[in-house]
Amino acid sequence: MWKRHGRVVLRQKCVQVGEARSDYDILNDLGKRCTDPSQWWPTMKDSLNEILAPTGFSWEDFVKRGYIESERRFKKYQFEGFRTQTRKFEFFSTVMGDLGYDPLPGYVDPPETPWSNPELAKQYPFQLITGARIKSFFHSENRQPGPLRNHHPDPLVEIHPVKAKEKGIVSGDWVKISSLRGSVKMRADVTDRVPENVVSANHGWWFPENKKDLGWDQSNINILTDNDPDTCDQAFGATNLRTMLCNIEKAVEENKG
Repeated sequence: MWKRHGRVVLRQKCVQVGEARSDYDILNDLGKRCTDPSQWWPTMKDSLNEILAPTGFSWEDFVKRGYIESERRFKKYQFEGFRTQTRKFEFFSTVMGDLGYDPLPGYVDPPETPWSNPELAKQYPFQLITGARIKSFFHSENRQPGPLRNHHPDPLVEIHPVKAKEKGIVSGDWVKISSLRGSVKMRADVTDRVPENVVSANHGWWFPENKKDLGWDQSNINILTDNDPDTCDQAFGATNLRTMLCNIEKAVEENKG
């Protein structure tokens, strides 16, 4: 199903490739194998029927119709209030307060910044950001050799010209990016798109042409990120996967892929 602007539209699989299955089907099957099967849906059709139940449609009904569209009502808050416990717009979150968290909005530095951890910043002076989208790829997909990979053949890390000069780095050099948790190699892209003390690295990289191990740890930026529960956001459990401290140096040997 595909939902947008009050309308749910049917999406049907056009082709079956090998034993490929949807993520939902795999997770439902995995859940039944790892935990109590009664806590999971017998089939994915059962899950779809449960999701559609509030609409009054079954999955079969939905397939025949092709779409479900809700009534478009504007300024519903004037009649129903907001979706909060008080039904009012809340600057003070009653839900967060009830759960024992700070009910007021505020800002807390990630655990690894020059301000929250100045001692660590002496060893790892750059702020690393990750996750910038690349048009040729979708997350970790499309790295196989071919037209999309040809458009963006190597993992890139952006570094400011001033810092690149200090490090003896020019565009196209293989560089080593390191954090407390490990290191990876990428090609340098010298650009003033990033501030002097910030580097921006591609995510989702692996090398399908490397038949031995797919080069999974060669340029995988997740090797540098932190998933320690103690540093996760207390209320939401979110990890600091897009910002951390790192260092960057010209690689001793070029990466042959």
